[in-house]
Amino acid sequence: MLGWVAMTCLLALHAAAAPAPDQIQVERKGELLSLSWRDAEDQLSGVLTPAVPRPGEPLRLTLSVGNLQGPPFQGAVTVAFSREGVPGQVTRTLTRDAVGWSTEFVPDEAGTWDVDVRFLTTRPKAAHARFTVSEPPVPPMVWRVLMILAGGLLLVRVLYAVTRRGVTPEHPIPPLPQAAPAEATPVEPAAATPAPDAAATPEAPPEPGAAAPGAPTAPPADPPADR
Repeated sequence: MLGWVAMTCLLALHAAAAPAPDQIQVERKGELLSLSWRDAEDQLSGVLTPAVPRPGEPLRLTLSVGNLQGPPFQGAVTVAFSREGVPGQVTRTLTRDAVGWSTEFVPDEAGTWDVDVRFLTTRPKAAHARFTVSEPPVPPMVWRVLMILAGGLLLVRVLYAVTRRGVTPEHPIPPLPQAAPAEATPVEPAAATPAPDAAATPEAPPEPGAAAPGAPTAPPADPPADR
């Protein structure tokens, strides 16, 4: 039971990994993409140049179709270029020339592209290839300009830092201590004069012959003159 399950899984994986019968194999070889396909009756080969197509740049497709049985194929080949999800954008019917069936095409956008190849031998045949159109890399001149700008900015920052270091003293002089403001001496309030005691002892009456306090003193009498 386990062996049967394992065999089923292996067959399923092989079927998933195997290309579709109408799928053209695309392999990069140096500066070109090599195309190959075959079935029990016919075979197709070709090249697509350049190996890395770019938007707005022409690419050239050259095909060769041959019969495995019977006379050489001399009929027409129809090719259709389309961006993934947009079928049949550009369709061309090719006739054989000195090198085979060839044409040029200019992709307008980057992304995944399909090329469909159709021809008629003993019966109609159709095969499909897929390739990628990549955005062009940044030109070397742009990188050089960016590096020069980055170096210039770095130099400006270094010069600015050196200039600031030359202006600012290395050991700044600490500020002089300031005298603390004099504190005002608090003024103590004057002591209150005690009120006279009404219950104080009355003054003693003046003795006879003594002048009353506060009364004017009489001037001394002149001595009697001798008679």
